[in-house]
Amino acid sequence: MLQDTPQLYKGLTYPWGREINPAPGQAEKIAEGVYWVRFSMPMSLDHINLWLLEDGDGWTVVDTCLSLSSARETWEQLFGTIMAGKPITRVICTHLHPDHVGLAGWLTERFGA
Repeated sequence: MLQDTPQLYKGLTYPWGREINPAPGQAEKIAEGVYWVRFSMPMSLDHINLWLLEDGDGWTVVDTCLSLSSARETWEQLFGTIMAGKPITRVICTHLHPDHVGLAGWLTERFGA
C-alpha cells in the first residue's frame, strides 16, 4: 500500500507525493479494496488513471480507457492478476470523454455488468 507522504504544490495536496508514477497496468493499493491503475495512451495526454474497487464477489471499475488493443491487453492482465478472476459488476464513467468511456461497452458486455 502507498505510504502517506503528503506534499503541497500550487494549492493542491498530493497525499502520496508528486513523484508517484505507477507503471502502466500496475495496480497500486490506495486503501483496503481500492486500487489505482494507470493506462497508457498514444497521444500528448499519455495516460489515464482508473480505479478498481473491490465490491463483494466482484469489482466496480471507475473509467475504462480508450478503445485500444493495448488497453484491452492491460485489462486482460488485470483480470488474471489483481482482479483474481472476479467479475466486473459495475462500470462507472466519470464523464463522456473517449478515454473515460472507450471500453465501457466491451467491459459491460463481457461481464454482463
